[in-house]
Amino acid sequence: MYDETELLKGIIGGNRQAFSQLFETRYPGLYAFALKLTRSQVLAEEIIQDVFLNIWLNRANLGKVENLGAYLNRITRNLSLNALRNIAKHKVLVGDFEAKEIPDHSTEHALDYKDTVALVQKAIERLPAQQQEVYKLCHKEGLTYEQAALRLNIAPSTVHSHMKGALRGIRIHFKKMGIPMVIITMILR
Repeated sequence: MYDETELLKGIIGGNRQAFSQLFETRYPGLYAFALKLTRSQVLAEEIIQDVFLNIWLNRANLGKVENLGAYLNRITRNLSLNALRNIAKHKVLVGDFEAKEIPDHSTEHALDYKDTVALVQKAIERLPAQQQEVYKLCHKEGLTYEQAALRLNIAPSTVHSHMKGALRGIRIHFKKMGIPMVIITMILR
């Protein structure tokens, strides 16, 4: 076993051996935690590499850390949630609502993904026709409000208004379905 206080002092001082010891000791537990959150081995590995990169680059601030385990877990959790949020945001922005390619090949994840796709599609279908059209142009085709306005021959402010209404309608639909606000936020960002 090692003394965390001495280890932190070594890392703060730039001792690579102390950093390696921290990495070797903490990597397995942090990896398991990131894997549990992300359900992706590749993403979990990248997140843990980022955790330790952040530790090394910001080592001067480690003197303020009172509980190293809690600090590392918090960084891991935050980076995992940020990664998941970015993935969800990317899927929405590029309009990836069709289950063409599912990164995780497990049946359970495929079903979860298809269920989410179906929920989003159902929410979109419940929108008024103009909101559906604006949502499709801006989110699925990636047009700006100005480009969508030109295509629909309406003002950009009207596109903005329809987009706000569409997002509000989707949020309300998800709330009625009992989907937590965190998931709604991740999908609609």
